[in-house]
Amino acid sequence: MRQNNPKHNPPNQRTNSLSLQTRLVLFMLFVSLVPLVAIATRDTIQTQQALTKGAEISLRAGAEQTANSLDNFIQKTLDSVGAEAELADLVNFLTISQAARTGTVVRERTLNLLLNLGKKDKDNIISYALVDSNGNVVLDSATDVQYNESEKPYFQQVQFSDKPIVTYVTYEEKDNTTSLTFASPVVNADGDYIGVLRVKFKSAVLQDVIVNNVGTSSDVSVILLDQFNIRMADSGNPEFIQKSIVPLNPVDYANAVNNRRFLDTSPEEQATNFTDFKLGIDNAGYQPFFRADTTPNIAGDDTIAVAFLKTQPWIVAYSRPTSIFLADVQRQIRVNIVLIIVVSILIAIIATILARNLARPIISLTKTANAISQGDLSARSKINTRDEIGLLANTFNTMSAQIQELVTSLEQRVEQRTAELVQRSTELAEATKQSQKRADELQAIAEIARYISTEKQLERLLPLVAQAVSERFGFYHVGIFLLSENGKFAILRAANSAGGKKMLERQHKLEVGQVGIVGYVTSTGKPRIALDTGADSVYFNNPDLPETHSEMALPLSVRGSIIGALDVQSVTPNAFTDEDAGILGLLADQLAIAIDNVRLLEDAQNALAESRIAFREYLSEAWQNKSASKIRGYYQTLSGGQLVTNKTEAIGETFKDKDAKALAVPIQLHSQDIGTIYIRPNNKKGFDKDEINIIESVAERLGLALDNARLFEETSTRAERERLVTDITTKIRTTNDPQEMIQTAVDELKRALGVTQVEIVPQKISPPDN
Repeated sequence: MRQNNPKHNPPNQRTNSLSLQTRLVLFMLFVSLVPLVAIATRDTIQTQQALTKGAEISLRAGAEQTANSLDNFIQKTLDSVGAEAELADLVNFLTISQAARTGTVVRERTLNLLLNLGKKDKDNIISYALVDSNGNVVLDSATDVQYNESEKPYFQQVQFSDKPIVTYVTYEEKDNTTSLTFASPVVNADGDYIGVLRVKFKSAVLQDVIVNNVGTSSDVSVILLDQFNIRMADSGNPEFIQKSIVPLNPVDYANAVNNRRFLDTSPEEQATNFTDFKLGIDNAGYQPFFRADTTPNIAGDDTIAVAFLKTQPWIVAYSRPTSIFLADVQRQIRVNIVLIIVVSILIAIIATILARNLARPIISLTKTANAISQGDLSARSKINTRDEIGLLANTFNTMSAQIQELVTSLEQRVEQRTAELVQRSTELAEATKQSQKRADELQAIAEIARYISTEKQLERLLPLVAQAVSERFGFYHVGIFLLSENGKFAILRAANSAGGKKMLERQHKLEVGQVGIVGYVTSTGKPRIALDTGADSVYFNNPDLPETHSEMALPLSVRGSIIGALDVQSVTPNAFTDEDAGILGLLADQLAIAIDNVRLLEDAQNALAESRIAFREYLSEAWQNKSASKIRGYYQTLSGGQLVTNKTEAIGETFKDKDAKALAVPIQLHSQDIGTIYIRPNNKKGFDKDEINIIESVAERLGLALDNARLFEETSTRAERERLVTDITTKIRTTNDPQEMIQTAVDELKRALGVTQVEIVPQKISPPDN
């Protein structure tokens, strides 16, 4: 009795290494924990969304408040500077002459006024200054040195404005400190512009406004940016003030350096390279709340809200580390993880107890099945429960008894089926071998067919096919016979073997229907196979082909007519079958079609050549008739030209006599000479190659134009002749009187032909013979 080995599983059967008890525990854990995890995830997402929404509201409120504070400071300072620019002492000082300003009480009083104005904010105001209309600083609360500020940005802006202005933060030329400039135009009583009141603040005043607005919060960072994203204030990283978020383009960078907004260093040194921050600022118009990194060397993104100033095109970025306001979310996630772990342990304990009770009878049934698989067909399950597992055990015991009864006859049936499979495998292998052989033969025929389709000359086509068939099919001899014109003989036209070439030299031919299987095939149009046994052995006495032991001839027929035969011979006895005849018959049909196509092509080429000769004869006759007219050509010189008639001196002789450099170019039409162009150069050098090419091109086009003119002239003459005949016929038909018809015909012919006499002689008609 044959036993099954449980260690070997079918290749298409997946092996599950988990026990049933384990799978039950995992299933209960999955069913219990998935809802719990889903609920915890939902709560976490909702908490995160709520905190994010609250942070967005808080940050946007802080950004708006900071922007309002900056707007209030800027507007308040602008209003103050504008009011101060209207003070009478300042206006009078700029109005008086240069001589009255120096060392006078007016100068001292005006200077004291500027000093008192600067004491309003001693910590942030650098100086108050009066600047005349040419940009000269005439009074400065910080220095007595006079200098010119006409190139400063504030001066170029304020002289075109009727309101106070504020500039962006710039570097001071003396010590590279940063400052912010407010300026207001000063006008006289007539409203004419006479100068500028300039107030220079430390840039730290913007930092103070931001810090005072933020308060004592240590986790909030506020950044003030101008329209080029250059920091003018930064509560979290003051060292980044006057640095751009990303490197500026070359044009903006050069403008910033010229206006002292940057120091003259590389763009990379003046930037912090926060690309995400720059992208968020660019999109702040429709998305004022985003996340980006604004602080180096600190892991994690910041959550940022953006607000726009109303007084200046500046931006306030109010940020807070994302991890701070999401700390509650992280804490909730940790609590949920601990809860899930505790619940998982409790469920695993309960699931293990339940799974063990459920799996015990199934394990017992499995042991019984394993014993049966080892060959113990008498093994039976001893489960006595009345549930589904007990029913399964009873069914399994019944099945085991049936298997025990059937297994005794199994080996005999297996041996019988094995023998059948071996026989079928042998037949299948033979069929596969034959199929492969046919496929190779068809492939070879396809390759030979490509040769046949590309060759258009019969003398090269037939030897090529004979050689290709011999090489692809391994035949000893391949010969191609074509019928003679009278159809009585099959003449050998191509062969690949040495003996076949000797036969070609002596122009070997066979009488149709009389000699050999070739004669038989060319007579009947049916393929024929000859073997070297029995009556067929008489065919193998050819001294030129002594090694032949099998021969097959296939007819070459096209359009119902036999044109020859394909003869193949092998050194192997019984080498050919009817299937071989069918396969090679395909090749013979293609070869016959190719031969017929080549012959048709030769006939078409011959007909085309004959038509060309006839056309040339017609063209020559037409131009000979044309040359019989009085005008023989045209002669042209620098002084003028004339027509050449029969009485004029021959042009060619004149050129030959007078100038050896003269050029004669034939005028050809379809390779037929219809005239000649004679050209004599007006110098002694003759013509170069380009000039000759031009003359030849003109001669070619002249030939076409002359022939077109000739055809038009002939057509016009023919049309005139037809018109005259039609007119005469029409006039003759205007009467029914025969005498009048004759008279009309005579008159019209005299007028049309220009003759003086026309006679119509009646012809005597003889009576017909009886």
